[in-house]
Amino acid sequence: MNNEIRDYSNIILKSYLWVIIFAIAFAYVEGAVVIYLRKIYFDGSFYFPINSLWENGKRVVDHFVLIEFGREISTIIMLISIGWAAGRNEVQKFSFFIIAFGVWDIFYYVWLWVLSGWPESLMTWDLLFFIPLPWVGPVITPILIALAMVVTGSMMVYCDLKVCKIKWQKKDWIIEFGCGFLMIVAFCWDWKNIIRLPDGILRDGIPTEFAWWLFLPPYFFSIVYFAIRLRQIANDDKSAPE
Repeated sequence: MNNEIRDYSNIILKSYLWVIIFAIAFAYVEGAVVIYLRKIYFDGSFYFPINSLWENGKRVVDHFVLIEFGREISTIIMLISIGWAAGRNEVQKFSFFIIAFGVWDIFYYVWLWVLSGWPESLMTWDLLFFIPLPWVGPVITPILIALAMVVTGSMMVYCDLKVCKIKWQKKDWIIEFGCGFLMIVAFCWDWKNIIRLPDGILRDGIPTEFAWWLFLPPYFFSIVYFAIRLRQIANDDKSAPE
């Protein structure tokens, strides 16, 4: 029985390592693609404002932007797929997904810096996503989220193997995803300025102030809540009758 447990743990450990290797390699591909896109559309620049064309009060969406939408969606699908393939149960599948996402996001910036020298600092502004509105924030913000994803995902995999079987309640998902939604709103808070909405207000499309007041509270709350709930689940499992 012990040998079976050991073999199973070794399989999951190998899956963990391969997920990380995949995420690092995928981050290089993503970084290279972004450099190519910036070169084609923005003369190699990573700076604001972004191109935004309006005609008769409606935003003109270039068909290449639609291709970019598809690329962003495909990126998420690929990260979900590696998590699904690596995990042996629902908890592991989700955990490997967020681990892959976090490692990919961190090394995306690492590779961009290696290949192009950008970003200059963790406070450099970046356009994170374009769906459904532009997500904009200092580079440190997605890295903070990515670090939390890697740590929490790793803790769940470890606990699932060594400590207890994790069973999240519906309220846990609602709270965590609610915190995530508020952080997304923080990224999109300045969207009118970023796309220079033609509503009679003069906007330059250059971000100046991030909504830290909206980002930090749910970020820290989600981490603290996760830690408390994971400990409660572990304690409940230990105290449950055999």
